[in-house]
Amino acid sequence: MNKSKELGDFQTPKELAQLVIEILRKKDFIPDVIIEPTCGKGSILLEAEKYFKNSNILGIEIQRVYVDFLFPLIGQNTNIVNADFFNSIDFIKNFIDNNENLLFIGNPPWVTNSELSSINGANLPKKSNIDDLRGIEAITGKSNFDICESIIMQLISEFSDRQSVFAFLCKTAVARKIMQRLWKKDFKYKNAELYPVDSQKYFSAAVDSCFFILDCTEKKSVTTLKIFNSIEEQKFIIESGFINGIYITDVSKKDSLELYGKSIFTWHNGIKHDSAKILELKNDNGILKNGKGEIVDVENEFLFPLLKSSDIANNNFEIEREILVTQKYIGESTDYIKNKFPKTWSYLENNEPHFCKRKSVIYKNKPRFAIFSVGDYTFKPYKIAISGLYRNLNFVLIEPKNGKPVMLDDTCNYISFDDIESAKFVFTLLQSDVVKEYLSARISFDSKRPITTEILNSINLEKVAQLKDKANDFSSLFKIYISPSLFTESELKVV
Repeated sequence: MNKSKELGDFQTPKELAQLVIEILRKKDFIPDVIIEPTCGKGSILLEAEKYFKNSNILGIEIQRVYVDFLFPLIGQNTNIVNADFFNSIDFIKNFIDNNENLLFIGNPPWVTNSELSSINGANLPKKSNIDDLRGIEAITGKSNFDICESIIMQLISEFSDRQSVFAFLCKTAVARKIMQRLWKKDFKYKNAELYPVDSQKYFSAAVDSCFFILDCTEKKSVTTLKIFNSIEEQKFIIESGFINGIYITDVSKKDSLELYGKSIFTWHNGIKHDSAKILELKNDNGILKNGKGEIVDVENEFLFPLLKSSDIANNNFEIEREILVTQKYIGESTDYIKNKFPKTWSYLENNEPHFCKRKSVIYKNKPRFAIFSVGDYTFKPYKIAISGLYRNLNFVLIEPKNGKPVMLDDTCNYISFDDIESAKFVFTLLQSDVVKEYLSARISFDSKRPITTEILNSINLEKVAQLKDKANDFSSLFKIYISPSLFTESELKVV
């Protein structure tokens, strides 16, 4: 096993450690105790020791080789312990006194619980559904978290009631997620700051990262996170925050929250199957080939044109792939294929070992060759889609190809329609400036999957229609009663 991979090992270069300490030195805060829960080779710890000379320092590190490396370099006020952080909370409590100023600092592992599980890693916290996710959300990925996130949240939970500052290098998405969680819980703090870090420069890693500071030395009803341009220049640019229970990336755009509500159309993710090599087929001059390069001969009934996130983001509507769709709704038995469609059944059975290797729990106790995120909405002819992965707000209108509805992969978000008139009307609304402004205010584009169904489903299209002088068209087209609170008396139309 790759031990560094298991532990999310990204050692902090000295130059970056110096910037971290430089920012903290500018604060009106002198720590009595400094604690680094995963100190590694100690670059941050040694810089802290150099500039906070009177502080008692505790470094915790699970890898013995790093402890042995660091031990001869530390001063007399520094203690290094070879231990697992997740078993060290009581030790930390015994190391500190109640009235001391505490600084928790470091660069915890940049690895997720699912990544650790996939390599049978043991460096894991106890599992819990801390965000109170619905069962379906918890098993399809929303409950996946970084070990770094778990470490920081555990420290905040245990020590935020004291005179504490938490200062960590982490993924930007982790910092934002922590703040959103704290805001929802009406957490009291003095200040929170985020300084973007060039992870390619310092870690040779293609991920959005930052230096995140949460100051809990005073307990105030603050609901903002100050964003700076970079850890080097440290120039303030915007504030993210929580307004009336709604997260907004840029609080200066708070007026756009007038669109916040509930969409009358439900946004869905595309088909999830974890079987691209088997179910996604490339059309090579009329010959279908799977991801293994094998020629595939199956009945046409199960084949549908497929577009992926990159296609949606780049307006590429040239159908290069088809997908074999084994179910019309979640849980539908796939055994009916055996008698009616022998070629498809033979192909699936020949590749059954591949399906058995799928690790996601969504397939547990499900029919053979099951897929996910499929229902009546999947087979409607017209769709409006947007990629969940790309950093642009590019909605596209998709019409059937060769008489069949186009399928989308699971990194796409879409709504579907039975008729082209409805689809075109809603498409026009979604392309409007007010929708783009709302989404740009809500979306954290540094997230791994910035555009989510949760945010899309919060767009109040009735309000959009009203702002674009299309309220009457909206109500007549969709035969709904529009709330009087949205319109003036002269604009109301009851149907």
